[in-house]
Amino acid sequence: MKTIPSLMAALGAAVLLGSPVPVPAQPAATSPPVLPASVRLALPGEAHRWMDPLVGQWSVEMNVFTGPGQSAITSKELTARRELILGGRYLREELQGVFAGNPASRVATLSFNNLDERWELSTIDTFEPGQMWYLGRVQGSPRRFELHGESTEAGSGPTPTGRKRQLRFEFEITDNNRNVQRIYVKYPAQPEHLFVEQIFTRRQ
Repeated sequence: MKTIPSLMAALGAAVLLGSPVPVPAQPAATSPPVLPASVRLALPGEAHRWMDPLVGQWSVEMNVFTGPGQSAITSKELTARRELILGGRYLREELQGVFAGNPASRVATLSFNNLDERWELSTIDTFEPGQMWYLGRVQGSPRRFELHGESTEAGSGPTPTGRKRQLRFEFEITDNNRNVQRIYVKYPAQPEHLFVEQIFTRRQ
């Protein structure tokens, strides 16, 4: 009768002589899942990171120019809060305060559309009778980019002017503590001029 040491010695010899030893089965390699185009293109990309310096709490100086060469109507009684929402896909801004002695508010949403490869900005505020939409292709740099839109002017008088106007919305990021938004306006057969300038300074 073989002893336990004898059996262990025999097993060791079998291994050395090449006898088959059972090997645990390995799981089959699987390819990563293929995301639907709608899901893949909705993910934040490189352009979305251009919005990072805009996030935070801000003091806002707003200058409005009623025409070329006109002095600005200025308010420093505005603040804004910007945050990334939906996993970094959109930048939401809420601005409020006082301008020209009246309560002033704006809500804006900025994002980059990976499918159409363009910036998209929508704004609603207490200054205009309708929503404003701006679109812009990838151009400029992470420190300066622009979008374009159009609208019908209501005007500052008692009767709407109804004039059509082209708008250019520019973001300029000086550094992480300062950025500027400018809106340029162009009427038919007239040169473009600066209409609105908003200077954002980070609140400490």
